[in-house]
Order: sequence, then C-alpha cells, then structure tokens
Amino acid sequence: MSITNTQWKRLAECAKLVGRHADSLSHLKKEMTSRKLPELYDDCSKIRSDLLDATLHDVLPYQEYSIGLTRKFMPQSYHLIYFHSATRLSSLFPDGTDPLHSPGMPFTRRMWAGGNITFDDHLPFQDSAFLRCKESIKDVEIKGNEGDEKIFITIERRIGYMAKTGRHPFADVDPVLENRKLVFLRERPRPLDTPASATNIIKHPHEPQARHTFIPSPALLFRFSALTFNAHAIHLDKKYCQEVEGYRNLLVHGPLTVVLMLQYLTANMHRRHRRDGKSQDQVITFVTYRNLAPLYAEEEMTLCVRQKEEHLWETWIEGPDGGLAVKASVRTAEEFPMQKEREKQDRIAEESSHDRSDPQSFPGMGSI
Repeated sequence: MSITNTQWKRLAECAKLVGRHADSLSHLKKEMTSRKLPELYDDCSKIRSDLLDATLHDVLPYQEYSIGLTRKFMPQSYHLIYFHSATRLSSLFPDGTDPLHSPGMPFTRRMWAGGNITFDDHLPFQDSAFLRCKESIKDVEIKGNEGDEKIFITIERRIGYMAKTGRHPFADVDPVLENRKLVFLRERPRPLDTPASATNIIKHPHEPQARHTFIPSPALLFRFSALTFNAHAIHLDKKYCQEVEGYRNLLVHGPLTVVLMLQYLTANMHRRHRRDGKSQDQVITFVTYRNLAPLYAEEEMTLCVRQKEEHLWETWIEGPDGGLAVKASVRTAEEFPMQKEREKQDRIAEESSHDRSDPQSFPGMGSI
C-alpha cells in the first residue's frame, strides 16, 4: 500500500484542522501543548464491557475467577474502550489514524510507546448518564539525530463525573488519571520488499509465578479495533504492515496489552486471596508500563505475573522468542483512596432518600 499525492494533500489538510502551524521542530512543543482537544463524553454502557468480556473469554483463563453479571463497576483497564473522538472518515490520515495528536508531516507513523494509570476509585457503569474525559497534550519530546527523529507525545486523560449533572458528590474528582505516550516516526522513504529484521531480545531477570500463553488472532485485533473506534491499518491490513510499515504481520494494540496484563493480574490476585482465605480482593491503584518490542497476530505471546511485595507486582508479556515485549509495575491496595468517602456519601444519599419518602420529614407538609 503506497501513499499517493492526493492522500498526502489530505494529510496536510487534516493537520491544518487541528491548528498545527509550526515552521520548525523547535516550535512543535509550544504548538502541541497549547492545542485544544475536545472534551469526550460517554455513557459507559455495560454492553460494551460485555462485548470485551466475550472477546477475551477464549483468550484469558477466566475460569479462574467469575465475573458477576450484575456488577456495578467497570473492570480496571476497561476504560480504554470508552471515550473516543467522533472523527469523520474524511478527516482520517491515510493509515486510518485521526489527526488530533499528530505532529503532522513527515511524522506519519504512529506507535503506542507506554504510559501510566492512577485509579482512585471504581468507574461505574452509567447506562443512562454520562462520564467525561478531559484530554490534553502535556509534553512533547524530540529524540534522535536530524533526519531520524522520533517525536514522543504524552497525552493526559482525566476521567470523571460530569459536573453539570449536579448530583454526584465527586463531580470535580477524577477516579481515573491516565498518561499515555505515543511515538511518531517519519514515513519510510519507499515501500519495503521484506519486513524489518527483529530487534535485540531482552529477557526478564526473574521467572514468573504464573504464566499464560495464547496466540492472538486477526479476529481478536479486529474486535478490539471496533470496540475502540480505531481504524489504524497496522491492526487490520497485513499487506500495509509488510509493504509500508515493514512489519511481518498485524500488530497487537498497545491498549489491548494493558487490558490483558491487568485482567490476568486481577485473576491471579483473586485466586491467591481465595487460596489464603482472605475475604477482600486487592484493587489496582497505579500501573506504569512500557512497550519494548512489537507483538504480532498469529504468533505466541505469554502473559506473566510476579509478586514482589505485598502491594507491589510485576506483570509483563513475552514474545514467541521469550523476549520482553511489554513490562509493567503495578501497585495495589485493600481499597481505593476514595472508597471510604464514596461509601459514606452513598449512605448519606440512601438515608436522604428514605427521609424524603416520609411526608412528616418535610416542614409544613402536614398542613397541606
């Protein structure tokens, strides 16, 4: 798949749509960190989480723990399938990506480099109401020699309750704070005859305490692309991957690896607590992760988990050669920082609703 002059013209027009006007790379940071990104809203319907459950059911060993069909809260990491910009097809770049976070030409190749997530509380399924996501570009780094630069862009996402509802006691609080780092590379100078060679293999220094190996299918990648409103060709078009990007097959999504690692860790924490007779599971309060090497469809990948301390875990993914592809450090706690206050507010709200149901509780009501 080659990119035509017409597509490059559209690429330039898309870049203008997001307000890029920089004469050199030295102006890029100022321009991008001042870029106004749209605030995103989502009803966070449980239906989409159910669809992700169905997609992962044959991938993860869910038989190790049960997922309640009546659960009120979103599984940790599932927020990644919500809050997406409604970019029109005509505004997409030739590779299917949207222009919101792009530095523009010639940095047309986008990859997910890593990030971190702070969880202060559960995110509820709203169904009939909305949560909001405030997104901003926090940092821009330019690395590499001239002509071979890489642009790393840090995007902050604050996910919380809509203040305009006026009903939630935590309207100004963000239960989930995410920083995701994208890297943009220059376009390849010409179509590739053969895929790029493998990178150096890095092994994890420790053996995992639990591991699970599976082979991601193109169908898995398609479903996750659909759930995340993501048309990036590196996950969908094998010919594009090989001839334009230089990869040997479809690439596994960066956020999908985060979901897989945290869900597998959650399953293992639950199994360990059940084995130790503990009544309460730990919750994840912070995760930081880095993508080190690509993972491909139709090739083995292995999820690994290791507990370092009581509330500190390591989780990582190995490729078919046993090399590190993704690594993460995870902190846990017995409860979320906001949990006690939330439960207190829930009790107050419940007591208040009971009071309002009693006519004697309203002054003057008896005289009507």
